[in-house]
Amino acid sequence: MNNFRNQVPLYTMLSAIVLFTHFATLKLQHWNGTMWAIGMVAGLGYIVWLISEANVSVTEQSKGETQKDRGTCELYVFGRFLTVFSAIILTTQWQQFSVTMLIGLALFAGGIAFRLNAIDTLGKFYSHRVRLIDEHTVIDTGPYQWVRHPAYTGMLVSHFGFVLVFFNIYAFLALALVLLPAIVQRIKVEEVALLELPGYANYAESHKRLIPGIW
Repeated sequence: MNNFRNQVPLYTMLSAIVLFTHFATLKLQHWNGTMWAIGMVAGLGYIVWLISEANVSVTEQSKGETQKDRGTCELYVFGRFLTVFSAIILTTQWQQFSVTMLIGLALFAGGIAFRLNAIDTLGKFYSHRVRLIDEHTVIDTGPYQWVRHPAYTGMLVSHFGFVLVFFNIYAFLALALVLLPAIVQRIKVEEVALLELPGYANYAESHKRLIPGIW
């Protein structure tokens, strides 16, 4: 049972890639011109993003069980995919190209870049599940010099951008009412574990969680 649970992130990632490709194809076949081009870039970008993080899901299996996660991984994944699939399955508000789509694409790309930079900076300490590993230390370089959880900042910015590209009110509500609260809850659970690290309490006092100077 524990082995299957460790493989859930990988199975979820692979299933998401297949389903996302299918529904994105159905969505874009009704678009054309600049609108189609922006949608195609966003769609392909999301697929490449999922693939780029698949390696984390593979290595997750070798890290063993953790009791620190408290189910937040599943809630977080649910919020993420509810947001994305609401955007690509339900009717998009834009009937033709809108500059908001272009702004959304820029936020989408910037958010992904910020997140991947955070993951790369954290290195071997990064995990899809809440856990501490041997020699775990506080990282305060790269994007961690600005906020404590830059990977989640990037996740929210990128999904906000994605929702703007394929905008409908239900995708926005999924982002605001499911994904955002899931990330906030996950951060709170993570910090219970991170406070076990020497120096993290001092780091936390001088760095906000997601948005510099706000929270």
